[in-house]
Amino acid sequence: MMAAGRNEKTTGEPIEIVLARLLRIGTVIAAALLATGIGAMLLAGANWAPRLITAGLVVLLGTPVMRVLVAGLVFVRQRDWLFSLFCLIVLCSLAAGIILGRV
Repeated sequence: MMAAGRNEKTTGEPIEIVLARLLRIGTVIAAALLATGIGAMLLAGANWAPRLITAGLVVLLGTPVMRVLVAGLVFVRQRDWLFSLFCLIVLCSLAAGIILGRV
């Protein structure tokens, strides 16, 4: 009954396609930043290379967080409040982990 209700609410692209595209884009951006940073460090010894590598790592770590955020927004758009609540709980858990990890 729940699955039939969710299918009726689905509009636009399936959530799996949206999330797969987001993960692919995040991974490609992270790989490009890391490759450019490592290449600049090895070939030219550029001072800005470590910043590119750090940016690549931040994008790589932030991509799954963005996945949860986008999934939550898609669920809100579909008025699937239960899964929206789950996404909010996961985001709060991630935020708590980040905040408590600094201490």
